[in-house]
Formats: sequence, structure tokens, C-alpha cells
Amino acid sequence: MSYDQQPPHQQPWPAQPAAPWPAAGTLLPQDAEKSRRWRLVLGCSSLFLALASGFYASMNIASVIGATRAIEAAGRYVPASAMALAAAIIGVFCLLALAYAGIGAWNIAARRSTAKAPLIAAIVLAGAAFVLIVFYMATRSTTGGFQFGGLALNALIVSRAVTILRMKKTPAYPAAAHWTS
Repeated sequence: MSYDQQPPHQQPWPAQPAAPWPAAGTLLPQDAEKSRRWRLVLGCSSLFLALASGFYASMNIASVIGATRAIEAAGRYVPASAMALAAAIIGVFCLLALAYAGIGAWNIAARRSTAKAPLIAAIVLAGAAFVLIVFYMATRSTTGGFQFGGLALNALIVSRAVTILRMKKTPAYPAAAHWTS
């Protein structure tokens, strides 16, 4: 037997481990896959809410125009306070639609990263929208499916974003994982 051909029981230890430890500050592979999937869900949910908010804003615009024309045709006028309130509601829905679209696209684009900013932005926006929807539902005698659907999707966004933020990053040294767990 030559020097290069040692029996299997006498093989030297490999210089590098077969599966290298992930770089410090990254997610473990199974958590990274969850993060990618949930960021995609967050992004798609936000884009859906952007479409729904834009649609709701356009329906409010059409409703205000129709009501204003009907009132003016009857020879009356629309009070400025009512028009200001309608414009404010429409403005909020347009702003929500733009914010949802931006944050949704941001989360989809950042699905392969560990960036916290798009997740925090999603939590803030979804939390604010959740509060606005609850306030809207509390001040109205009837509510529609849009409000309940919006509550559910915003709750999903907040819960998934918090879950992703709570995922642990790998330590700088593999041995440290045994001592910190």
C-alpha cells in the first residue's frame, strides 16, 4: 500500500467541515426559507390591500360625485364641512393604497435579506390601518366584508412580521450556540 492510499480507518480528518456553519448574523437555512416565504406573503397581502384601498377610494370618489350632483340638481348645496370630511376619507384611503403598495413591493424585494426595516414599516402601517378600521367600524352602524377582511389581513401582516423579526440569527462561533441555548 502506498503512502497516498491509506486504509479508511486511517484517513486524516478533513480540513473543512462537510457543511459549513452559516455566516454570523444570518438565519439558519430552515428559518431563512420561512423568512422568504413569509416576506412574500407579507408583500402579496400588502399589494392586495393596496388594490382594495385604491378600489375603495375610487368608489368613495364616485359616490361623492354622484351625491354632489344629485344634491345640486335638487337646488341645494353641499356643506363645505361634508366635502372636507369626504376629501379627508378619500385622501386617507389613497395614502394607505400608496403606502401598502410601497411596503408590499419592499418586502417582496427584501425577501432574501435579513433587513428589519421593511418588516417594521409593515407592522407600523398594518397597526395604524387596523386602528383606523376599528374606529371606522365603531362609528358606523353597518359594516361590510371589506372591513373584516382588512382586519384579518392586517392582523396576518403584523403576526408574520413579528414572527420573522423574532427569528434568531446565528452566533459568531458555532460553539456559542451550545452555551446560549
